[in-house]
Amino acid sequence: MSYVSQVRVDKREAARLLLRDSYAWHQQLWRAFPGKDGELRSFLFRLDDRHEVFRVLLLSLEPPVVPDWGSWEVRKVAGGFLSHDHYLFQVRANPTIKRVVRDTAGEQKKNGRRTGIYDPEGLHAWIRRKALQAGIEILDCSAGPPLHSYFVKEGHRGKHIAVDFQGALRVKDRAAFEKTFRTGIGPAKAFGFGLLMLQPVA
Repeated sequence: MSYVSQVRVDKREAARLLLRDSYAWHQQLWRAFPGKDGELRSFLFRLDDRHEVFRVLLLSLEPPVVPDWGSWEVRKVAGGFLSHDHYLFQVRANPTIKRVVRDTAGEQKKNGRRTGIYDPEGLHAWIRRKALQAGIEILDCSAGPPLHSYFVKEGHRGKHIAVDFQGALRVKDRAAFEKTFRTGIGPAKAFGFGLLMLQPVA
């Protein structure tokens, strides 16, 4: 079972809570799932600036314990929601590619460095590749302009590339699709990326 929450937070309240970037939001949202210290994150979220308020969409495997900040609406995801074949979709993703990094001896390191994808052709190739891994066929897709999303984690400043994709899809592998709905698309999910927003198409 999954739960979707919509949270609206006045900007003055967000300032009081020191919600200055996506990582701060992640830490605050994590507190809505007490007793999970040391466990893997079991939720996805997306943050949107709606002028006077912030809106957060939160997808979790269990219902959150609603805190005393923000305005929360929590509901179960309907049992048949993921049984359709066609959907309209939106996803804010962090499209990157791993570059080979070598040490001073010329040996390839275990983990390559992620670099952002900015060109339209590369972006569309990335989302289609991720979709195939997710059991999805992209029927139509547009990509918004790449934007930088800055954050501070453990005293270090960093940034992600943020791209909004939207379009239409067809489900090819139901099990992979359902897993992707729960776990998200692409990297940096702890920073508000990867939540797949869906609208069934009759």
